[in-house]
Amino acid sequence: MPRLLVRKQKHFLSYYLIWTPYILTYVLTNRFPVREPIQLPVTWLDQAIPFLPFMIPVYVSYLVYAFIVIARSREDHEVNEIFHITHVQLLTCLVFFLSFPVTFPRDLYYFSDPVTSLFNRFWIWFDAPNNCFPSLHTANCCLAIHYSQDKKHRWLFTTWGLLIIAGTLTCKQHYVIDILAGILVYVFSLKVSEWIGTGYKKAPLRTGRGL
Repeated sequence: MPRLLVRKQKHFLSYYLIWTPYILTYVLTNRFPVREPIQLPVTWLDQAIPFLPFMIPVYVSYLVYAFIVIARSREDHEVNEIFHITHVQLLTCLVFFLSFPVTFPRDLYYFSDPVTSLFNRFWIWFDAPNNCFPSLHTANCCLAIHYSQDKKHRWLFTTWGLLIIAGTLTCKQHYVIDILAGILVYVFSLKVSEWIGTGYKKAPLRTGRGL
């Protein structure tokens, strides 16, 4: 295992500082694509999935979900593993974000209601719809679910992560193929982590108090 780059933090918000370069890389490639983003064909499955505005808060909860999971890590080595694997996911997605940027036509679903339209204007400013393929949100959520399986309240965090992934579709932020590609990125990142020796090691389930 490589020397630890990050350690378990005492304060939850510290993890946002550790992952700031990661976040900025995503934001910059999203806001300033080097190539013109393209729209993919909307398949029958994309059309069949309903637009559910009440899922918007669930989808937005991703902004705290992943970092809560990191904060629940028990030891330095686990935080370090998550750091390495998330960056493998980011670098994998960047290949597509830079060479094949994909956008989603959110305006088709958010124009009729003033509340959802307001959210859409804010969200396009906050998270431009240009880094759709693969879905990094999905890859991150799969990893968060992965690291929740040996801890207390694993069913809560598993369900929460799955609902966020579902929200990427029902809130009309991604195509179905983006989600499938995000899952493949997650699987690929675990394989790479095993190859470089930072793979996840399951620990006994704790029953003590925690997040």
